Amino acid sequence: MPYQVRLSNINPDYSVDPPPTDTWSAVVEDDDDLIIMMNRVAITSSQNSSHEYPVIDVVAGSVRATITVIGGQLYYTDPNAPNRSNIKVVADGALQLLHGSSFESVLQAEAAMEDEEAVSTGAYRPSGIGPRVRASLLVVLLIIFSCMVITTWKQLTYRPRLVPDFEFTPGALAGVGIREYSGIYVEGYQEGGQVLELTDEGQFKLYEMWHSVELAGFTLIQIESLPLRLGAQGDKPALMADEFFLLLPRDEGRILMSGVLFHRHIGALGDIGEVQ
Repeated sequence: MPYQVRLSNINPDYSVDPPPTDTWSAVVEDDDDLIIMMNRVAITSSQNSSHEYPVIDVVAGSVRATITVIGGQLYYTDPNAPNRSNIKVVADGALQLLHGSSFESVLQAEAAMEDEEAVSTGAYRPSGIGPRVRASLLVVLLIIFSCMVITTWKQLTYRPRLVPDFEFTPGALAGVGIREYSGIYVEGYQEGGQVLELTDEGQFKLYEMWHSVELAGFTLIQIESLPLRLGAQGDKPALMADEFFLLLPRDEGRILMSGVLFHRHIGALGDIGEVQ
């Protein structure tokens, strides 16, 4: 499953010298490559002290997460669960959470792993560990060593793409204009839901909905504002927002983006919430 990733406070070559000033984005094709990316950021964080901690924003379909890296450690935050903020995990645990595993199961698995490591590195007790157990531990250590060799090799040879590889042909289609798709589109009227605004002038704006006690409703936090182009995917109309977001119009006033289906909102943006 591909992941859309945005990184800040770290350079595209995973360095912090010169000090990073801009965010950058990449599409990570599979789970192994995402683990490698998180580990590379963690290694840089462990070797360099900085007041600005590297941050990895990950989008996988309708799942979004923020991973802050501090001193080589990963801290996972689910923006849709206020009580799931800055949970310390390893890279594999973060991947399981992105796949829908519960925090409790991931934390239990990591605790069990720590117990196993404590046993394998403890003092030798001939009466407590038999030959079969020692042979099993040796096999496990060999597997771990092999995985480390493979991971290191990928780290040295992998270079992430900074823009997605979309099948998109720019250029207006006959009888189709960008104004035909302008309007407001909503993922869902709920906290954490995304809202798209496509303007007649060809501007793409992306918001997130958050509940406001003071307003007794939602506030809209703008997270993207990008130029929009009209083109095609195959023989069907498509829209591209600054080489990063591909929008595929569907019937009944719907648009598909990053595996999420948005429905047209009848009314103004202010009807949904107050823009911050």
